[in-house]
Amino acid sequence: MKRGTLITITGIDGAGKSTLAKNIRDELRDRGHDAVYAYGRFLPLLSYPVMELGRRTVLSDSDLEEDYTEHQTNKADLFDTTVLRRGYEALVMADYAPQLFAKVILPLYQHDFVICDRYFYDTLLTDLSGDVITEPQEAVDRYQTYSKLIPSPDFEFYIQIPPEVSLERKDDIPDIEYLRDRKRFYDVFAQEYGMTVLDGTNSPSNLCTNVIRKVLD
Repeated sequence: MKRGTLITITGIDGAGKSTLAKNIRDELRDRGHDAVYAYGRFLPLLSYPVMELGRRTVLSDSDLEEDYTEHQTNKADLFDTTVLRRGYEALVMADYAPQLFAKVILPLYQHDFVICDRYFYDTLLTDLSGDVITEPQEAVDRYQTYSKLIPSPDFEFYIQIPPEVSLERKDDIPDIEYLRDRKRFYDVFAQEYGMTVLDGTNSPSNLCTNVIRKVLD
């Protein structure tokens, strides 16, 4: 079967990923292309009981919104052994595999373009980084292993945005340190894999124009 073109949009919270991905889909459709939007964020199922157990035990004395630093310290204590970290990661991947197939892989063989808002590496950089994956290079190395099992994106766009701007856009972010921690991972990862960097402070229309030009050219 012929595989379509996979376009991934990544970045920290508040970067404008969903808006850009949907704008790209709409623009491609307006030009006569068969394009679909895919939301590629991991949803916890098998891993949810472990998450809930952590909240009720080790994390019960700290609040993410009230004290981010203390909360992260407690999470680090929760995953203080390699066995626990790898075990939880395995649960997350068991959750993610069927979701990836349904949301991205199957549509990729049904449509000309799949525009994925958050891809597999967003699970590594957002859901696992900071506690299970402690350093950016570790996320890079981990993706090298997993990338052999998943579709390679044809175009990868990283919306880079200052954490301060992101914080102004989103009202559900617990602390600016959370954004700074995640941006550190995203910056290293995007550079390592040669993603096209977009200025997240530009207007949505300008960002969409830049992406469409690169994809269709």
